[in-house]
Amino acid sequence: MLPWPKVDFSKFGEVEEVELGRIQKISGANLSRNWVMIPHVTHFDKTDITDLEAFRKQQNAEAEKRKLDVKYTPVVFIMKAVAAALEQMPRFNSSLSEDGQRLTLKKYINIGVAVDTPNGLVVPVFKDVNKKRRDRAVS
Repeated sequence: MLPWPKVDFSKFGEVEEVELGRIQKISGANLSRNWVMIPHVTHFDKTDITDLEAFRKQQNAEAEKRKLDVKYTPVVFIMKAVAAALEQMPRFNSSLSEDGQRLTLKKYINIGVAVDTPNGLVVPVFKDVNKKRRDRAVS
């Protein structure tokens, strides 16, 4: 198995390191092992985005009328929702230290989105999505 890469998360924004409790250390090791050994499950929910879609189209029409170089897609709204959720639950935006003793809570929210291009799949990373206005979230 390859060694755990050393990543300085502070290069990307503010971080905080917190000590893990005894149970978290034990369960962290087990969860890490299980991540490799047990098949993953993906869950999907359906939701009615009729109102969101109407709002998105209205925002695009306004931007076009004002000759703004902005086009909203559903991805922008999804990214903003994910950023809001990560602010409320910061442990989902964290990494376990190399020695498994600390959790690095990332104070920044950078979101990568897979994009199909003529040259293949690329994943641009949008930085500080939680701090940007909707029209700047993907720039």
